Amino acid sequence: MTSLRRLPRPSKHSSPDVHRLNVSSRQRAYIALAVLTVIWGMNWLAMKFALQRADPVSFNIQRTLLAIVVLFGAMLLRRVPLAPQSWIAIIVTGFLQTTLNFGSTTMAVAYGAPVRVSVLVFTMPFWTLLLAWPVFGERVRGGQWLAVLLALVGLTLVVEPWNWHEEIKPRLWAVLSGFGWASGTIATKYFQREKQLDMLNFIAWQMVAGIIPFLFIPLFRDAPPTRWDAAYIALLIYSGALCTAAGFLIWIAVLRVLPAGTAALNMLAIPAIALVSSMLVLGERLSGNDWLGIACIAGGLLTISLLAWRAARRSASDVTSVPMIESG
Repeated sequence: MTSLRRLPRPSKHSSPDVHRLNVSSRQRAYIALAVLTVIWGMNWLAMKFALQRADPVSFNIQRTLLAIVVLFGAMLLRRVPLAPQSWIAIIVTGFLQTTLNFGSTTMAVAYGAPVRVSVLVFTMPFWTLLLAWPVFGERVRGGQWLAVLLALVGLTLVVEPWNWHEEIKPRLWAVLSGFGWASGTIATKYFQREKQLDMLNFIAWQMVAGIIPFLFIPLFRDAPPTRWDAAYIALLIYSGALCTAAGFLIWIAVLRVLPAGTAALNMLAIPAIALVSSMLVLGERLSGNDWLGIACIAGGLLTISLLAWRAARRSASDVTSVPMIESG
């Protein structure tokens, strides 16, 4: 998210085919983006209900495996080469994006309030700014410093590190998830500089690599059995197949029509949807510090997105093929 631009037009094997997903015009892209924003925003609530029926590790394994099946199915339908393109890129990004990000998000939602978790995970753009400095030499400048400062203040107010007897562990899990999300994005951009990776193939394989560490956890840890019922199956399909797999395909299709800066502005509605839905359905309430911290983080996110949108309008020729991969 440090240099969001319009993505290049897809090649023969690029993924996914925007016309096959019926996102071939700006109007349809905006409609798809609005639908996707609601889907991802409601996923926080869906995960909370699913985790009432399953252990966090079990749920994370199940929904990621389901997403992998859907993504490999999409590769077969599009006749995308199934062979991995770079094992180093897959292993590194898989650990950061799937193991660290997905795992931390699941732990945070399992033991914390989706309201706070979603906001803290969305500190990802600020971590991206800071990580891009040493990796790419992209220095934080001007208004970006204001965004980082607002994020730091908001993060402190929401996490409340001075209040150790409260729900600090899930809040720290959420912050770690945002850091993993940012690290995965930076790693993807880094490896894309050396080789133009097919994103559908790459994301599918990095999920395979990232879920492997979780498969060994049940060998060393007893977990309650999953309560399989119609509701849990529906929630698992929603979170794994729709949000994680299909959501990624829609997001990439949208980015091939709309400038990424514009799309990122719309994604700011995701934590807002999570906040409102959690308060209405779960009856969650926020403290004064929470509201102030959320306002600071939202102000920082808005600042970053506006700067990215303005930069994209100034230099549409500067492109990147790195998507803001969905978190959680």
